[in-house]
Amino acid sequence: MPSEVEARIAWGFMAQPGDPFARALCTALGPREALARVVGNGSVSRVTAGIALEDTPLTAAHRERLKASYDPDTVRRSMAVQERAGIIALEQSHPDWPETLHDLGDAAPLTLWVRGDPGAWSVSTPRLAVVGSRAPTAAGLAHTASIIAGPWLDHAAVISGGATGIDTVAHHAALLHHRVPIAVLAGGLEGVYPTQNSGLMNHVAHAGAIFSEAPCGMRVRPEKFLARNRLIAALSHGVIVVEAAYRSGAINTAHHAANLGREVAVVPGRWDDKASRGCFRLAKDLGARILTEPADAGLVLPLGSGVRA
Repeated sequence: MPSEVEARIAWGFMAQPGDPFARALCTALGPREALARVVGNGSVSRVTAGIALEDTPLTAAHRERLKASYDPDTVRRSMAVQERAGIIALEQSHPDWPETLHDLGDAAPLTLWVRGDPGAWSVSTPRLAVVGSRAPTAAGLAHTASIIAGPWLDHAAVISGGATGIDTVAHHAALLHHRVPIAVLAGGLEGVYPTQNSGLMNHVAHAGAIFSEAPCGMRVRPEKFLARNRLIAALSHGVIVVEAAYRSGAINTAHHAANLGREVAVVPGRWDDKASRGCFRLAKDLGARILTEPADAGLVLPLGSGVRA
């Protein structure tokens, strides 16, 4: 029978992020027993025996998809890479589990993989997510750096998604100005995507932490980025979007944040600028706060944090 960590790796490959059945089954039985039941030869009723899953029923087709995705060799390779890279697995009873992820309810991750300090999320309060376009304007890059540089973010953590563009500048600025840097990635932590940010992510892991719900060896796919965005939103106390197209990952992150009751803010740009259309959409549709100067970033953070402008 696989170890606890191996079972968590197996579920990381088998289940889609936020799969409510996988979470319910693993919560009720533990990952090892849940894995044994799903990949065993028993019927669907045997898999769910003794468990109340009225809201997340298991169909035969779903069970077969999970079972077909289980590959013990892949799990063993992932485990070996994880151990060599010094990556650890966190589960929800671990003392370093980010408590705000519980706000996701049934969509919370089963496991988080971490490089760096697994408690980095709790070292600084509050935590501000800064996200935006992968192809920003020079003004957008400058705005991002200015937001993070000021005293209104002293003692705060800065979260972003490790992508090119606004994310990259956010991480660099957090390191430069001694904020606790946190990156949330969409793939396995042993191989950073995009590869040009590998060195940057090494620095982030050294000074803070890199999180992912993907086990080592998992390929990055488009849907993984959208799933990752809910984690950025849940880890943060507020989200600032600096330039974003009308449809983009940053807009998706902002909607997750709003649904979780987080403050959302945007940096305004020109009405006719494609890089600003998403920000105007958030202001119109979500009532997002419009930042008129860098110090307004402090208004996105909770009262009593000690870092507001």
